Amino acid sequence: MLILFLLVFLLDFRGAVLGENEAVEIVANEVLGEPSVSCAADAIYVKFRTKSTFLGHVDVKYTPDKSCFQSLVTNNQIEVLIPHEECMVPRKRSLIPIGVLLEVTISVSFNPEFTTADDRVFNLQCFHKQNSTKSEKMKISEIGSPTTPSPPPNSPKCDYFVFLDENRKIPAGRLSLGDQVWHFWQCSNIPINNCIIVENCELVGGEQKYQVIDENGCSKYQHIMPQLNYQNETSIASAKVKVFGVSHTPIVYFSCQIRLESKNSETGICQKPDCPSSTNQRHKRETSIPNFIDVRSQNLEISQLAVTESEKLALTNNENLAENKEEEKVAEIQADCPQESSSVEKSSRICAEFQDVLIVSMFLTIGCIITTSVVVVLIIRRQKYEIASMT
Repeated sequence: MLILFLLVFLLDFRGAVLGENEAVEIVANEVLGEPSVSCAADAIYVKFRTKSTFLGHVDVKYTPDKSCFQSLVTNNQIEVLIPHEECMVPRKRSLIPIGVLLEVTISVSFNPEFTTADDRVFNLQCFHKQNSTKSEKMKISEIGSPTTPSPPPNSPKCDYFVFLDENRKIPAGRLSLGDQVWHFWQCSNIPINNCIIVENCELVGGEQKYQVIDENGCSKYQHIMPQLNYQNETSIASAKVKVFGVSHTPIVYFSCQIRLESKNSETGICQKPDCPSSTNQRHKRETSIPNFIDVRSQNLEISQLAVTESEKLALTNNENLAENKEEEKVAEIQADCPQESSSVEKSSRICAEFQDVLIVSMFLTIGCIITTSVVVVLIIRRQKYEIASMT
């Protein structure tokens, strides 16, 4: 019977190992070639082909609701439909050429439960030209920065980025409320007789939009977004900001307009925004180049839980108090267990453990003696009862 049980156990164990190996082979999958992208007027349709049967999951990044898109898996093919409105697909106006650029990021995870190093992330872009029914697939890239349609070489171009450092070396990604970041707006190919003014900046999170810099280029909430610093009036503006976000969604981004304005004809310098007077409206003079350029920051993931300085201090004090209590316990053990040398720190612990083992052994021994005695008494009484009954 025992041999039969062991044989069944070994067969079950072997089957489990084979099952695990088969699972690993199924998860080891890959996307073949580039995805097929169709840019419709109201949605983006993407199709992937995989090497073997796909058992993982697909996710559209930075959407306010994970149920806004539809995915269909049939053996070696994945189809994803992403509506523009429901998924709040980010869009960016382009001046040269004139149109609207839409961008989505899709991750393909081959493990059904986890994200792993084998996952693939794709940036997909669709460009819709103005006054044209034709939509173009602009670019497909893996884990790359979105790129706008290529303008003519000498046309003005502006970018907006949020960095973790003032030297603009580390782009911001995952942040906590209260973290220090630097917002940078930078332009190139700006005519020498023009200045840049950053205006109409909005914080966008899901369906929520909040204007933080008004149409005059002034901050509406200086306690969270300070007035901008124009380091180079024709190319660079910046702001040192503590991270803030919106409720109910951790994914946000900033969108702004950069207006090109001619220098003062008399002084030849750029007129900075007169922010203390919110009613001071500047006249937007016509220029020979487009009067504004749309810019958008990268997506930021903001944790709604941030540890303040007071909380950090309290945590530090609690850790120190716990360490002091632990030291007091060790001192008490050392006092109960005399040592020949104070440098042998482990002897106190060994002594304490030996005492515990000795006490437990004593209780077990006493219990065994009592149990044995009871059994012996019962046996003797039973024998006496049998002898008496026989007589």
